[in-house]
Amino acid sequence: MQFSIIYSADVPEGIDIEDFAPPQVDELWDQTEDDSCYEYSYLEGCWENGSHRKWCAILDREQFDEFVERCGLIAEDVQTMGSLGAPGFGFGWAPAISFNGDDPDAIQNAYVTPLPETKREELGEREWERVREAVLSVYG
Repeated sequence: MQFSIIYSADVPEGIDIEDFAPPQVDELWDQTEDDSCYEYSYLEGCWENGSHRKWCAILDREQFDEFVERCGLIAEDVQTMGSLGAPGFGFGWAPAISFNGDDPDAIQNAYVTPLPETKREELGEREWERVREAVLSVYG
């Protein structure tokens, strides 16, 4: 199984954003946003001048496990509206599972779409729920 991922991290001023970068960032990931997309300047104090990054990748299971562990992410049992432009899906919509970090020095989120080894047209809502439940049981 592969995993299509859109991952973002925001940190307050004085915290190095690279501490929250995914592993093998230069080899496996495409950076799609930088500090110009920082949206938390409305928060008071150190968050006013923070840093932002967004990366995208398609990872295999081993790489995904390393990413989740390195970034301290946990799958959330919430319904999402999915990902728009997830890697491997072009500009289309893909169902996604939300993963969040709990580090007090960062706001982290990853939208993850598992890519089971099946034809996309064979993956209906029922099959998606089975995949979603399996991911939640392992990473939740």
